[in-house]
Amino acid sequence: MFKALGKVQREDGFWNVSLLDPTNFGGKEVSGTAMFTYGMAWCINRGLISRKKYLPVVNKAWNGLVTESLHPNGFLGYVQGTGKQPSDSQPVGYDTVPNFEDFGPGCFLLAGSEMYKIH
Repeated sequence: MFKALGKVQREDGFWNVSLLDPTNFGGKEVSGTAMFTYGMAWCINRGLISRKKYLPVVNKAWNGLVTESLHPNGFLGYVQGTGKQPSDSQPVGYDTVPNFEDFGPGCFLLAGSEMYKIH
């Protein structure tokens, strides 16, 4: 799975809502990107996947999360809200407050907890 994720990561470090179709809600999205970052970093920290191969992927994702979505006051932009499908919570934007805003910061903090250990 991580091999496939590395191939579809965006230039800005994020992953699209649809991994197979970048035009289907193709903007930045924090929760999925943070969870992929957390999972890969967790595996790197435990020696389960190649640090050399996947550290650039998680660094790129983490950099995107902290530079593109994190506001100076700690608010996170680009967090998709709840719903049956991605269209239920669009548009997702830098200043958009999702209808379930605790989810995104939780994912972000999980990723950060492993990124802290990785360096």
